[in-house]
Amino acid sequence: MTDAPKALLTRAVPFEARDAGGDGFTLEGYAAVFNAPTRVDSWEGTFDEEVHAGAFRKTIGERTPVMQFDHGHDIATGSVPIAAIEELSEDDHGLFVRARMFENDRVEPIREAIAAGAIDGMSFKFRVTREQWFERDDDYDLRTIKEVELFELGPVVFPAYEATSVGVRSLLADLTPEQQHRLLDDLGRLDAAHRGTSGDATPTPPDAGTSGSNGGADPRAVIASAAAHRARR
Repeated sequence: MTDAPKALLTRAVPFEARDAGGDGFTLEGYAAVFNAPTRVDSWEGTFDEEVHAGAFRKTIGERTPVMQFDHGHDIATGSVPIAAIEELSEDDHGLFVRARMFENDRVEPIREAIAAGAIDGMSFKFRVTREQWFERDDDYDLRTIKEVELFELGPVVFPAYEATSVGVRSLLADLTPEQQHRLLDDLGRLDAAHRGTSGDATPTPPDAGTSGSNGGADPRAVIASAAAHRARR
């Protein structure tokens, strides 16, 4: 494989929020990790991928991306930013971000869930502008991303990478059976709406991580409940 789509893409990493300000509204962590090969198996194809140090240097020098929840798909917050990015820089480990979360009723359930560890994925939306491919006979080809255009980043409920799936399982484990049913039922209606079908089948968590729907319980309220439960443990 010598090429991949140049459309907008998303990638995710486990995200451990640290409250740098001490008041619960300033979070910091890494939105991307360098030189950590990850298997991509999606509509883009099947290959291994790693982000090279320096891939974000040009784009963050040109513009500051927005921080959204669930890539702007959340029904309550929509595409409105949930935080103001105060620092965004590369170091030896990856792309470091520090942001100040806004203080309002829509952002508060998200902030509480992040603080309690119920939301532990960080995803970023980008376009590859420079890459290098390495063909490997005994394994999938490796794409090294050399440079990107970065448009948006932020916490997500269902991160796209397999490495973050443990966080989702932990979240569901903190819910009561009734809450699990409400959350999955709501996601099922959302999935059916996206597919243009109807039905009440219980879904598996979607790859891109979207919360909210046109009816039923608000999954954000369920997530906040799980976060509160985890914080008490």
